[in-house]
Amino acid sequence: MSALTIKIKETNPFKLQKKAKLIETLADLDNEVLEKLVELKNSQKAIAMVTNTESWQTIKEFIM
Repeated sequence: MSALTIKIKETNPFKLQKKAKLIETLADLDNEVLEKLVELKNSQKAIAMVTNTESWQTIKEFIM
């Protein structure tokens, strides 16, 4: 297994620790899935939908 260092812009140590764990969780996804997640990350509409509680619940119910 290879190691990778990623710089995270976060000053709060608790948020930094949580963010690092979340990124580690994503690390085993294949590149195609990661590319699609980055595409969503770059969409203001997608960000708005996942940050809105009601929209997020609808998305989760549809997907899961």
